Amino acid sequence: MKRIAVLGVGSIFLFAGSSKAGFLIDFEASVGAIQQKPSGYVSYKPISDTDKIDVKNDAHLGNKTKPWAKFKFEHPIPIIPNIKLAYMPMKFDGSGVLTRNINWGNYTYKANADYNLSVKLDRVDTTLYYNLPFINTATAGKLDVELGLNVRTIMFDGKLNGTDKNTGQKVSESKSITLPIPMGHLAAEIKPINQVSLLGEFNYIGYNKNTYYDYTAGLRLNSHGLISTPLKPFIEVGYRYEKLKLDEKDVKSDLKIKGGYALVGVRF
Repeated sequence: MKRIAVLGVGSIFLFAGSSKAGFLIDFEASVGAIQQKPSGYVSYKPISDTDKIDVKNDAHLGNKTKPWAKFKFEHPIPIIPNIKLAYMPMKFDGSGVLTRNINWGNYTYKANADYNLSVKLDRVDTTLYYNLPFINTATAGKLDVELGLNVRTIMFDGKLNGTDKNTGQKVSESKSITLPIPMGHLAAEIKPINQVSLLGEFNYIGYNKNTYYDYTAGLRLNSHGLISTPLKPFIEVGYRYEKLKLDEKDVKSDLKIKGGYALVGVRF
């Protein structure tokens, strides 16, 4: 992890001379809602594959709609990276009856036991990036590309509560991890006309037995040229997909979370 983080920071400074050209400071803030539809499995101290809990078929985790807040700051100083911040809460709960014995933590939950699974994956994104001005210049402002490093801090909490039907014994085992994950970051905005933008973003890292990536694709309607106020409102709709294959501190998971989103925001 440390080596990856160092390499990621080093790659950013290779592009230090490519920061966004211009003399204006740009701010952007947006807030909205995102669908979160989970699939895959999660486990804690598994002994075999039978200890993997399928979040749909075993735990019946339901889909959620959660808030999503984003902030963006760009400046004309070449050597200092631009910055984006984002916060997205994520929590799923489900219950069922075990069809097999499952080892979770330091306890083996017996077949036919009632149980409840709670998985939390709140995250904060801190992205340092540079715009590539030669692309923007070559396309007369129609294409903007960002390249940098995203550090995603995940606050993971997995809890399994179970009740043995034969003895009535109630057992609860949980695991919490705060995990900062450095990811390569690539984003692009295509603007065929000032009032319409097509946006895409991709974050990725792979190390040891871990693979983590996500991408978004969106359509933004801008008020540029339509109003004369300093604040330029916009609306954005799109789709987000995330895959988290994790093997850290006795927690193993292979989760996929996808869904549409809608944001409203301002640029100034």
